[in-house]
Amino acid sequence: MVSGLNLLALKGKQFRIGNVVLEYTGLCHPCSKMETSLGPGGYNAMRGHGGITTRVVEAGDIALGDDVQACL
Repeated sequence: MVSGLNLLALKGKQFRIGNVVLEYTGLCHPCSKMETSLGPGGYNAMRGHGGITTRVVEAGDIALGDDVQACL
């Protein structure tokens, strides 16, 4: 989970979290599986709070608290 950052600003870019380099590949909208995972109302609670999908460019480790940094 990432906070304090508009993930859509990463569209078409590579970015680093920890020592992992990722590339934005698309949007990931909440779906009906939220009802199974979170219980009744899960989908409605997550509407508008989707994420993004990425491709791993350079594998590595990500730790809690690592910053998201755009690659130049």
